[in-house]
Amino acid sequence: MAMTQLTTASRIDRSKRLLYSAIGLLAMAMIVAVVNVLAGKVHVRLDVTSTGALKPSPRTVAVVGSLPEQTEVVLAANLASGDRDRRSVSRVLDMLDEMDHLSPNLRTTVINTGTSDGVMQYEQLVARLAAERSSETDSAIAETNHAMQTLTTFGQSLERWADQVQQLADDVAPGPSGTNPWTSELMQQASQMRVSAGQVPQVVDLAEQSLEQMIGSTPVPDIRSARRSITTAFDILSRLLSNEINDLETRRDDERLSPEGRARIDRLIREMQSNLDSAKATMESFRNLPLPVLSRVATALGTGEAAIVIGSGPEALGAIGIDDLIPQTAPGVAKIDAGRRAESLITDALASVEGTATKVTVVLTHASSTRVLGDGGILAELVRSSSLRNTTWLEWPMALESDPPSAVTLAHSRGPVVYVVIGLSMTSSGAAERATRMGAILQKLLDEGDSVLLNLSPSTLPAIGEPDPIAEPLARFGLVADTGRPTLVEHIAGHRREVDWEQLIIPGGGKHPAAAVVKGVPVRLTWPIVIERSEPIGQAWPLIRSNESGMWREAEWVGYWLTRESLRKQITDPPTPGDPGDGEVSEPVFAWAAERQLNDEPQRLVVVGSHLWMFDTIAHRRTTIDGRLVETSPGNTELFNALIDWLAGRESLIARGSEAQSFPIVQPMSDRRLSATRWFFIGGLPLLVLLIGAIVRLLTG
Repeated sequence: MAMTQLTTASRIDRSKRLLYSAIGLLAMAMIVAVVNVLAGKVHVRLDVTSTGALKPSPRTVAVVGSLPEQTEVVLAANLASGDRDRRSVSRVLDMLDEMDHLSPNLRTTVINTGTSDGVMQYEQLVARLAAERSSETDSAIAETNHAMQTLTTFGQSLERWADQVQQLADDVAPGPSGTNPWTSELMQQASQMRVSAGQVPQVVDLAEQSLEQMIGSTPVPDIRSARRSITTAFDILSRLLSNEINDLETRRDDERLSPEGRARIDRLIREMQSNLDSAKATMESFRNLPLPVLSRVATALGTGEAAIVIGSGPEALGAIGIDDLIPQTAPGVAKIDAGRRAESLITDALASVEGTATKVTVVLTHASSTRVLGDGGILAELVRSSSLRNTTWLEWPMALESDPPSAVTLAHSRGPVVYVVIGLSMTSSGAAERATRMGAILQKLLDEGDSVLLNLSPSTLPAIGEPDPIAEPLARFGLVADTGRPTLVEHIAGHRREVDWEQLIIPGGGKHPAAAVVKGVPVRLTWPIVIERSEPIGQAWPLIRSNESGMWREAEWVGYWLTRESLRKQITDPPTPGDPGDGEVSEPVFAWAAERQLNDEPQRLVVVGSHLWMFDTIAHRRTTIDGRLVETSPGNTELFNALIDWLAGRESLIARGSEAQSFPIVQPMSDRRLSATRWFFIGGLPLLVLLIGAIVRLLTG
């Protein structure tokens, strides 16, 4: 009987355990089902980094949240390819997923072009985009063909003029030695004209190839490349012909030239000048024509891999090449944060195509005798990134053009224009005259109410009692800059004293939106200049304030400036504070934003006490951290973009971008949290195990 009761009790216990296990499994299944249902509707991602590196930036949230209608981002890429780092690709896909959950008006799609179905989907997408914009594209092709014909005719004329130039030697009397000095000179000039003209057919062939670009069976003409080929070739020919006209005008006054020869030169000059003026007008018009929407993205589409942003209208189209989105890296080489880079590029493209970013023209104004814009230039990265923010760049080299280019005048009728004025090295030849001219142009811009971003450089003029003409106009906004005494910083490293000419500043923020954007984000300035508030004219906001100790204003800075940068650290007697003319720095503010009323209209100015801070060598200086390639001063680009937005009246777009958040740092624990964590793992976990065991014991009897 007792054995029967024991067996029955054992069976009951076994049944209880089976029942509890079944209930537990059922509960877990229900929890998993509920979590999966909620996951499709609610997107939650916890982020323990102090900079929020695992979530979209404030700028991305603002841009995506303001999308007025349905917008699509299509990533077409060969996901099976081993050419790209898989973690980088995965990071980009994760970021696209994050952006997709920000707004119901944004949809993201991924096309794997590594499969035949993916290639077909991509070609169908391109065909649809091309068909919707065929009329505009056809018109641009006609304009390009007209420009090619103009270039061809101009080249043929140049060959014909070469023969006439060479024949002019027959109209000059021989010199005392019996030889004709014109013969070899004109023969060389004519040969150069023939060689240059002979390259025109090759340029035309190259332009035609760009116009004939195909994606699958769909024509996608790369008019941008064709235009670049045509205008570059014409610029070379026009300079050559201008030099030839100047040479003929000089030869026309030669006493040994016969009357018939002088008349022949007059006719030749008139014909050359007339043709040159006509061709220049045609090319200038062609150069300034807006690109058709499809051609703006033709280069990216032609690679077969791109991120395509498709907005709500025919004009709303953008594309980013896969090499820009996920740059290839060699094995063992540090990698960039591909997710942040992709987020930044796609966000800028979204703002541009949907019109949330008003089109802005930046006019780079400088006194250099050479042009600085262009592929591979010293501002290439800044220009490339800002172009996705609906920003167009023009260049005004005042040493080459006394008046602003005609494209600048046209830009004023299309939207906001911001002049970015860069100071010049005052130790170069003729710097004083160029500075005076730049100061006069700056005053004119301010008198006419233009928005200006002024970047100051140290000046040698205050040391000789002359005012700096570039800094003088700041008085109109109640500001004064000490350009005659740039700041230096001394550091004591062991027994060695070092003097730095650049500062890596961690801004503390401020009331201005641009100051808030770069709060806590490193900004690098070279040869920083102190700028102070002198009069309460309008409003002014400090943007960049240094917290360096050991800083002073150096009066005798020229020798240190002229020393090669790589050798400055080796100087045994670098500049020291306290010398005659030096000064202390009570308010180390290096950048201001100001606004005043001019003719009942607000006028805005930003002044930065450093002239190279925007340049790629400073703004995009990189280093390797934990195997990743990161920028050491991301605040430079962030500050520039925010300032352009403010000067152009685009305050709603001012927000910290994604690449300024590329330093994921886990939040440090306080002493209290650290102590609590230790006690949890040391004592809490064992107690939790004992508690669970006791509960199980009670339930099982």
